[in-house]
Amino acid sequence: MKRIFAAMLAIACLAVTSAGAQAKFLPKDPAKINTPGQYPIVKDPITLKVFVPSIGFIKDFKTNASAVWHEKLTNVKIEWIETSKVDAKNKLSIMMASGDYPDIIFGMSGSGLSVQDLYRYGRQGSFLPLNDMIDAYGVYVKELIKSDPEMKQAMMSPDGKIYGLPAVFTDDYHMTMRQKLWINQAWLTKLGLKMPTTLEELYTVLKAFKTRDPNGNGIADEIPLTGAKRSQEDLAMWLMNAFIPAGGPDDGADATLNNYEFIINRKVFFNADKPEFKEGLKYIAKMFKEGLIDVAGLTQDKAQIKPLVDGDIVKVGAVASHHPGNFASLSDDLKAPFHQFVALPPVAGPQGKRYTPWIIDQVIQPGQFVITDKCRNPVVAFLWGDSFFKLESALVDKGVEGIHWTKVDPKEGLIALNGKPANYKYLKVLTPDDNAQINLGPIWTRDLKNEFAKSAGFSYEEFLYNATKLYEPYKIARYPYATASVSEKGATEFNDLRRTIHAYVGESVDRFIIGDLDIDRKWDDYVKQLNQIGLSRYLKILQDAYTASLD
Repeated sequence: MKRIFAAMLAIACLAVTSAGAQAKFLPKDPAKINTPGQYPIVKDPITLKVFVPSIGFIKDFKTNASAVWHEKLTNVKIEWIETSKVDAKNKLSIMMASGDYPDIIFGMSGSGLSVQDLYRYGRQGSFLPLNDMIDAYGVYVKELIKSDPEMKQAMMSPDGKIYGLPAVFTDDYHMTMRQKLWINQAWLTKLGLKMPTTLEELYTVLKAFKTRDPNGNGIADEIPLTGAKRSQEDLAMWLMNAFIPAGGPDDGADATLNNYEFIINRKVFFNADKPEFKEGLKYIAKMFKEGLIDVAGLTQDKAQIKPLVDGDIVKVGAVASHHPGNFASLSDDLKAPFHQFVALPPVAGPQGKRYTPWIIDQVIQPGQFVITDKCRNPVVAFLWGDSFFKLESALVDKGVEGIHWTKVDPKEGLIALNGKPANYKYLKVLTPDDNAQINLGPIWTRDLKNEFAKSAGFSYEEFLYNATKLYEPYKIARYPYATASVSEKGATEFNDLRRTIHAYVGESVDRFIIGDLDIDRKWDDYVKQLNQIGLSRYLKILQDAYTASLD
């Protein structure tokens, strides 16, 4: 209610003093700015300084096709202040602490600027609130907000202010259900086995993978099921979903911070202290004891799986992973090992349950575009950011028209991934060497990727799209860490509790599975320790933050 009241008050104030509100943002010569939505933004070029964590697709900002296109469109020249993605967080912290920072912070969500940081710097006055500018000057950002009733909530901080514009990948369907399992169809076929639909059937299949030499080399070298110590490759949590909602990528790519929190009926649900979680661990421990689960899968990096798949002899029967490109080399050659693997939908557990984490906040990344209080032309900066939400901008991010993609003539009769007539088709694979894509910062992809024509041959995007469809019926919302902002007062406590609780659960899960802890005798002690660490306080902080995001 507080947020609703604040929004109503802001609207009332804007109606009375809109001219004054706009004037405080305008540069000294407002006549130089064109009507919002018309380009160029300014008649005479203006230069803005932008801090950005550069990545592989940007070889040179001065010649990057996307950067050059935006400059020609807007007449806004950018002085890019680049840093590596690894160093971005530390450099941003140093800049903010020193007070020596540029006009715009660009593409930092996921590289060290969390929703908590966004709120903290906003409250301090270092990041400008954008609410008034969105109301007065927003064109394409307004279209984005109108596209989804929850979009504005996802962009807001706990004080009701918007301190950054997001990246919104609404066409990245396979990103919303990233916790998948891929099974070796070639092995199933050779052994005459059907695709398993229950946990017991999966157990039978993995047993056959282990004992019946499906790779045909006469050696008992098969690994029935493996994964890696990263939440997207967490084989234990994929199996746990046959008992209770479990796992899912964390927002910081920290392997020790898997997610055990979900939203059910607008309430925070924590799984790792529930009886179903205990039963799931007992079943997984049984599979481990019988050699059906790779012990290395609990600790290894995903890169260590590739040699087991890409070698002359495939040694793996099933892999928990977001997509096969994480554990095998992609290839158009249908004989390549990668093509042996197909998606296995969630299997039903003893009670007939099956779940998959729905990670909708992973496709909404707040704070990809921030205007600082150092900016002397904030309206120009805002309109430059607004331009990134144009459909044309999203197309430019696909590469150069006529080289990487083109529009489709309806007479061609091509069908898109979404099953509708295609609007576009690819001409050439976009690579980092093309220097044609920025690939970070604010964007709204709409349904663009799924409007491209299916390839005549093998299409990885179509492959992932169809695989994700198999998971759709079983989705359940995980806690939206990427968008639900904890209040500044509780942020430090929240971060400490989250890291401690998640690390403790992750370590205990591994120990229960390998038998280092006896599940029946030590379970109560484990739950007791969770409560002593501060589980109830942690869940209250999460619930308060989530409830505030709905007000």
